[in-house]
Amino acid sequence: MKRHLVCAGLSIAFVAAAAANTIIDTYPDWDGNVTNGWLKIAQTVTVPADNVLDNWKFALNPPGGQNTILFEIYEWDNSVGPIGPVLYSSIEAWPAAGGDVLVDNINLPLTTGNLYGAIVDLQGYAGQSVHFQVNQFSYTGGDASWFDGATWNFLNSGWNTKFRAEFTPEPATLLTLSVAALALLRRRRM
Repeated sequence: MKRHLVCAGLSIAFVAAAAANTIIDTYPDWDGNVTNGWLKIAQTVTVPADNVLDNWKFALNPPGGQNTILFEIYEWDNSVGPIGPVLYSSIEAWPAAGGDVLVDNINLPLTTGNLYGAIVDLQGYAGQSVHFQVNQFSYTGGDASWFDGATWNFLNSGWNTKFRAEFTPEPATLLTLSVAALALLRRRRM
């Protein structure tokens, strides 16, 4: 009986561990830099094994008269910038005092290992905006880029914006792992 409880506990622990989200967080490394003079700012990420983008948080300075931004996700090519159609788009409030913007419930399945860009479109504003850092201590799987109205600049900048992205496993993966754990538990009982 004890053996079955141990197996059940291990099976549940295995499924719970598999369900853990992947978080990419550059917030601790922010060095005080703030974008200035650009119309759009992008941050690229290489999608982890947990490939459903659940939420994205980034930080803004107080707005200079602008009260919304456009947040978009695109596939990304480091030689040209965004490619193909927009995969996700949302208009978000720009906090009057500046601070964090959380885009949640994105629920966007992406391809593991591929590069995608999260774009903050300032909708014509070109003053101080997105917080960024000139180091890669916390994340080396992507870079920040800046758009001047005609072209994307610094496509391989070696810098990051201040962001936190959370990825979750695809529901089918969780279901498969749960069924496998239950089958293992049932087999052990017999």
